Amino acid sequence: MFKVVLADDETIALEGLRTLTDWEELGFEICGVCENGEEALTAVTECSPDLVITDIRMPGIDGLELIKRARQLDMEPPIFIVLSGYGEFEYARTAIRYGVRHYLLKPVLEAEWEKALAAITDELETRMKQKTQQNMLANQLLPVAIARMLEGQWTEPEEEIAEQMDRLDEAVSGWTYIHVDGPKSSISEVCRELAGSVGALFIDLSGNQAGIVVDSSARAAELARRVHAELSLSGNGVKGAVSIGPSVRSLRELPVSYMVAARAASRHFFYSEPGGPIDSATNARSELSYNLPSAELTEELMSAVERLQEQKAWDKLKEIFRMFKQNRTAPEVVQMTSVDIMLKSIELVQEFGGTAEQWSDSFDFFKTEPKSLGALEDTLRVLLNSCMGYIKQHKERGSEHPLIRVEYFLKDNYSKPLTVKEIAERFYINPVYLGQAFIKKNGISILEYIHNLRIEQAQKRLIETGETVRNIAENVGYVHYHHFLREFEKRTALKPVAYRNQAHSEG
Repeated sequence: MFKVVLADDETIALEGLRTLTDWEELGFEICGVCENGEEALTAVTECSPDLVITDIRMPGIDGLELIKRARQLDMEPPIFIVLSGYGEFEYARTAIRYGVRHYLLKPVLEAEWEKALAAITDELETRMKQKTQQNMLANQLLPVAIARMLEGQWTEPEEEIAEQMDRLDEAVSGWTYIHVDGPKSSISEVCRELAGSVGALFIDLSGNQAGIVVDSSARAAELARRVHAELSLSGNGVKGAVSIGPSVRSLRELPVSYMVAARAASRHFFYSEPGGPIDSATNARSELSYNLPSAELTEELMSAVERLQEQKAWDKLKEIFRMFKQNRTAPEVVQMTSVDIMLKSIELVQEFGGTAEQWSDSFDFFKTEPKSLGALEDTLRVLLNSCMGYIKQHKERGSEHPLIRVEYFLKDNYSKPLTVKEIAERFYINPVYLGQAFIKKNGISILEYIHNLRIEQAQKRLIETGETVRNIAENVGYVHYHHFLREFEKRTALKPVAYRNQAHSEG
């Protein structure tokens, strides 16, 4: 959480600064509420705030002098917002000379205030990410370099790292790479802890994969068994696949070991096969099928979906995936077939007036790794079920009352900027009649109905995703963040962060 200091010699103005914004919701902690420049400078010195909001004219040390002295302290200077009832050019020029980019005149307009805070929040978040990255590079330079090498981001390490690799190569007889595929949250913690316990290198790779580098094949076998055992402790069984790559003489040769081990682990995870760590040399000899399912079978599946023959659709989907398992079809072929079915489903929905944006979750799923055969089948089942639901709704709409069609339209387009006039024109209805008839049928206005749809979707995203509250607000259709907060609290009696925390604690 970021820290903010507030400074103004007027009590009412100071209280206004404290209550004007929901600081906690924005990710700020107020660490100083000061009535003069002396108090503000002390607060800056003691709590090292990220943001200082100060009035220009205060007794003792004024706002400009506060900024000057704060920048002379042996610390990273905070960002300043200067508030003033004075519009003289000299004040603004002096503030700019001290590096101030946010100079607001009292009384501050709400739009200007929110714009300034949004820009500062973005800047602070960027700073925090940069610091985290710098610390990681300073503390884990060699593992980061190896990770980049394994992922093909460079072929020859920088001089300092190259010398370190050479020294390590001289001290051991060889290196063995252990690869782990699985959900990132499960595998990273286990690999980091076990690697540290034996002095091995934990390699944090992109996506849902991780690696460990050890200095002998004997230690690698034992360590791989321990990683597999830790991942198998839960009642749901193995949460990742562990494989041991071939030993190599030099750290620079690790990409060879990585490619062999990663390929074996991904196939093992894909088919959810039982057993302990995989010997990649043995696994490499097991052949995979690269045959696609027949075009007729895929067409029968899509025909059943279009005709709303649910049981037939599920039978055909099961048949396709049963063939995959029996033939031990290569994961990339299964993936390609699944994407083909997804695209055919979207084309079918578009024929009935739908849009590709409705299936963004499915697109996101196919972009992530790894996926098991079962997870792909389950995802396609959900996608096809949604597709049939949409087609059924479309067929029913033709005979329905115009107000029902309006409701369907709102459910599909609630995140867009809509007005009653635009909706009325779309359905050739008088806007006054539409507004009155909608209230009579639903008990609320069209705009309240839209707010309800947006907040329901926001509630779902708060529980099911890790998105920031501000991103969720924008994605469900709110241009102004404070508007979203007001509507959310009006319907849930909770702020978004509190709602998310409560939902997670109850779940």
